[in-house]
Amino acid sequence: MKKLALVILGLTLFSCTPEENLENKIIKDCNCNRVVEVSSFNVIGSGTNAGSTIYRYTTINDCTGVQRESGLSNQSVRVGECK
Repeated sequence: MKKLALVILGLTLFSCTPEENLENKIIKDCNCNRVVEVSSFNVIGSGTNAGSTIYRYTTINDCTGVQRESGLSNQSVRVGECK
């Protein structure tokens, strides 16, 4: 009886599959163009544009692999954001 219990326990342990490590999985959002690079420069002038910062950034879509570059913008952008 003990041998039968050990055999059943052994089969149960070997039949189990390890849990998937969810931390290593990357969830792809096909509606997100992820910012991968940001360039910025300051504009020195007078009037309404005095002391403003201009941004240009590069995005990539993780599902399609399409990479795009933005035009010039005064909106602040950070690497990793969705655009």
